Parts: sequence; structure tokens; C-alpha cells
Amino acid sequence: MKASPRQQQLLLDLQQLDHTIAQLRRKRSTLPERAELTALAEEAAAVRDRYMAAQRELDAQNADIARVEADAEMVRQRRARDEQLLAASTSSKEAQALQGELDTLLRRTRELEDRELELMEVQERAQSAFDAAAAALAGVDGRRAELQQRIDEAEGRLDRELAGHAEERAGLAAEIQRDLVELYEDLRGRIGIGAARLRGNVSEASNMALAPAELSDIRAAAPDEVVFCPGTGAILVRVEEE
Repeated sequence: MKASPRQQQLLLDLQQLDHTIAQLRRKRSTLPERAELTALAEEAAAVRDRYMAAQRELDAQNADIARVEADAEMVRQRRARDEQLLAASTSSKEAQALQGELDTLLRRTRELEDRELELMEVQERAQSAFDAAAAALAGVDGRRAELQQRIDEAEGRLDRELAGHAEERAGLAAEIQRDLVELYEDLRGRIGIGAARLRGNVSEASNMALAPAELSDIRAAAPDEVVFCPGTGAILVRVEEE
């Protein structure tokens, strides 16, 4: 294939742009915050489990207190009714029965009050555990939101850089003859590098010195002849040393 030395040298600029774009894409996919977010997911799951367990325990204690309070209210209502009946009763037998029931209800009231105090102590501990779990969960959620924001900001910056380089690349590729660009793209897709500089007797595609016979053949080729790295197959661009 024939291409002017200028056209061939443009391939080096194109290769450098492609290298920069690949670096930016790799940087975008390996942001350290992304790894931190992944590591935080396991901690977040454990914290959420503790939060859910604390919430279930608190709900259970609240339900127990609510049941005791409901029982106590029923006893109070029954006592109030019996006291009214006792006040209006004219039968000593009925009055004796009502008084016996009032004594029983009074004992039941005291039992329920004692039980409620016990449950309130347990509920207080459950509330403290729940508050601590809620604070831990909020902390993890806050850290996760902060990491996600940093990821979004970093991705935004990198995407803008990528867009700028992609635009620059499109303009540069348009300056290079089509068959040369197509060859470059084919080689880059197959071996990872499309073009490299020949610096002295070293191919920057392989970072190895060429054998004397290989170097002699390349130097004997016409300046507009496209030559290739013997080790990698990439286009080898001959650049005069300053």
C-alpha cells in the first residue's frame, strides 16, 4: 500500500488519540469510588438486616404494650361498671358478689400495671437499639449517596473528555486516506495497536530492536511505501530523528 509520509505520520496522532481514549474508558470503568461502592454494599446489607431485626423487635414490644393497655382499659371499664352497680345495689348478696369481683379486678389491674412497667423497660431498650440501627443505616445510606455523587461527577468529566477526543479523532481520521485508515482499524482491532513509530532500530510497537536484515529491508522501502513491524504486524511509521 502507498501513502505519503505525512499520511503515515498522521496515523501516529490517531494512535495516540486512541490510546488516550482507551485510557479514559478504562479509568471510567475502574473508578476507585466504584470499588468502594461495591465494598459498601456488603456492609449496607448487614446494617439493613440489623435495622430490620431491631424494627421487628420494637414492633413486637409495642404490640405487647398495646395489648396490656387494652386489657387494662377493659378492666377499668369493668371496675367502673361494677362500682356503679354496687352504689345502686340494694341486695347484700349482690353487693357482696360485686365487691368480690371488684377485688379481683383490682388485683388484675395491679398485675397489668406491673406487666406494663416491665414491658416498658424492655421497649425502652428495643427503642434504643432501633435508634442506633436507624442511625447506622442512615450513615451507610449517606456514604453510598456521596460515593454515587462522586461517581456521577467523575463520569461526567470523563464523558466530556471522551466526547472531545472522539470529535478530534473523527476530524483527524477524515484527513487520512480511507484505505490507510481501514487498514489501521483492522490491525488495531486484531492486535491492539494499529501504528507505531520506528525510532532508530527499535519498533515502538514491540519495543524491540529489529534485526539488521529487517531494518535494511524497511530502510530500502520507498518513503511512501507502508511497512510493518516484523514482530507485531502493526504499521511502522518511519520518522526522521531530530
